[in-house]
Amino acid sequence: MKGQLLDKGQPVANTKVVRALTYGDEYKDEAITDHNVFFTFTEKSIKTSKPANMFDNESLVQHVYLENGTPEGVVLWYITVSMHYGSDTLKSLLADLECDIAKDPQTYDIPIEEAPEHFFTVYGACT
Repeated sequence: MKGQLLDKGQPVANTKVVRALTYGDEYKDEAITDHNVFFTFTEKSIKTSKPANMFDNESLVQHVYLENGTPEGVVLWYITVSMHYGSDTLKSLLADLECDIAKDPQTYDIPIEEAPEHFFTVYGACT
């Protein structure tokens, strides 16, 4: 995941961006925007520690945000992925995000190229 952090189109350097991945357990890591205002997270593989259960939701939640004292923070990117984990569409989206914290978060339905009948629903300030 790579993105650029802006505020009203202006660069925001030296700012901590948090990524939380939840799949049974929660995994968090952080990145600091560099002098070019980019943040980067390396690919992370996680497995659930929950026992197999046919009634359990097997979705991965990815939440990228700036901390501001609230549980959700300033939401940059929020997605629940229940299928297409290895999607080239998702990889492409995550490779070049532009996040403007001055914009109100929006909900986007993005068609999945590998399965046009499905889409990813993303909430956030990144495009």
